[in-house]
Amino acid sequence: MEQKTRRWILISGALATTAVLGVAGALLWGSGPADSTEQQPKKQPDSPAQVAQSFVNKAFTDPTAAGRLTDAPDQAIKVLAATKSGMETSAYQAGLAPVQPPAADATTAEIAASVTWTMPNSALLKYDIKIPLQRTADTWKIHWTPAVIHPQLTEGAALVYRKALADGALLGRDGKPLVQGTIPDGLYKTITGQAGDLKGTEGWEVGIANGTAFTQLDGKKPEPGEKITVTIDPARQAAAQAAVDALPQGAAIVAVEANTSEILAVAQNKTLTGTNPFVGRYAPGSTLKIVTGAAALNAGLVQPNTSVACPAEATIGTRRIKNADFGYDSLPFHTAFAVSCNTTFGELGSKLPPNALPDMAKRFGLGADWTIAGADTNTGKVPPATGDQQVENSFGQGNVVASPFGMALVAATVASGTTPSPTLMRGKPPVPNDVAAAPPQSVLQPLRQMMREVVTGGTAKQLAGIPGLAGKTGTAEAGGGTAHGWFVGYQNNVAFAVFVENAGSSQSALNATAAFLKG
Repeated sequence: MEQKTRRWILISGALATTAVLGVAGALLWGSGPADSTEQQPKKQPDSPAQVAQSFVNKAFTDPTAAGRLTDAPDQAIKVLAATKSGMETSAYQAGLAPVQPPAADATTAEIAASVTWTMPNSALLKYDIKIPLQRTADTWKIHWTPAVIHPQLTEGAALVYRKALADGALLGRDGKPLVQGTIPDGLYKTITGQAGDLKGTEGWEVGIANGTAFTQLDGKKPEPGEKITVTIDPARQAAAQAAVDALPQGAAIVAVEANTSEILAVAQNKTLTGTNPFVGRYAPGSTLKIVTGAAALNAGLVQPNTSVACPAEATIGTRRIKNADFGYDSLPFHTAFAVSCNTTFGELGSKLPPNALPDMAKRFGLGADWTIAGADTNTGKVPPATGDQQVENSFGQGNVVASPFGMALVAATVASGTTPSPTLMRGKPPVPNDVAAAPPQSVLQPLRQMMREVVTGGTAKQLAGIPGLAGKTGTAEAGGGTAHGWFVGYQNNVAFAVFVENAGSSQSALNATAAFLKG
């Protein structure tokens, strides 16, 4: 057979096979004879129970689909969606009561159901509802009423779950929440660390919300937390911080309310490093003359008007003492205090018993010790001394040291006349560990007058225009040819200490005082 003839036979075979398959397909997929009259069964409408079950299944998972099962879908969808949002992550379940199929001609039906909400805190809200249905043509629909969600629900309202927050906070002196940045960061962390969680135990409530109205259905009241007021005064803290930030040298200010010993401000600038105003201890210089003056008055060595010598230089014991480029043959003791005469105070100090300075210092809060909630503190130290050491200690050199905090307490004691009880957190009073009685009233009034004279005509007379101000300047040798500057005082009921590191004199401290008090 020729090649061309074989190819034709193969093609013809393929066509024959295709024809056979086509016939088979017709036999398999044909629906019967063309003239068949058989009908498909008609789908029966859902029963009331099926519609109700579908509604509760979708009510708060797909409010739109559930709303379309009602005879008022727009209203239903709105209320269902509001309740879904209001109940947050609460889980909804509804168990339908068994019902008999409705009569063939029935147009209404009602199905009872038991509802359980499991709320985010695992508490349960249980109640019963009735689901009304109506038939239109062959279709059953939920007859919409908000009562299918809760029996007390009305149009425009929604079921809502919400937390009831416990009332508690860390507050500033102004009554506003204390936030980071309003006080030194280290102090803020110490206070918040000691205060702990102030919020108490949260409660909860579930109910019906309609606009601003809320009807509680169930709940648990919160257990109130603690409200703690930190005594820092935001305005004075800001003024103190601005005053020290304006100085190139390390500087600090501590302010105390004199009559309560509440701490009003604690500020330091970035240049003062490695310490803080509560614990940093430095030679107090002539600010210690407040203590020495009180000790001399108490010992009967002088009275405010007693004439005393104030030579420019004097050898006391083996120590050569100098004033700051001035000297007087004689002047009243109160004036010697105002102009800060080292030779006068060195001479008086040499005549005091060894414990006179430390005992009197402690009565002003210097060298005293408290456990204070919110801060670690160290007021300073005035050791017992004799001879040359006592001479130097009497005008704040030698081995006497004080913190700005300690010197602020000294000023507060002068102003109030009472033993200080320094407090940083109201309701948490300090625990006294080594505290003495207040100074005798017989020395306090003269001290107040002498400290006022320092401002009106003494070493701080540049501040004379600030009403009600009294204080004491100090320049303290710090070694290496440098000197710290101090001003310690009070204006009315605000006592304070201003310290400037390596300032050379008290001038920078006076400038910072003016900025602080006028700020």
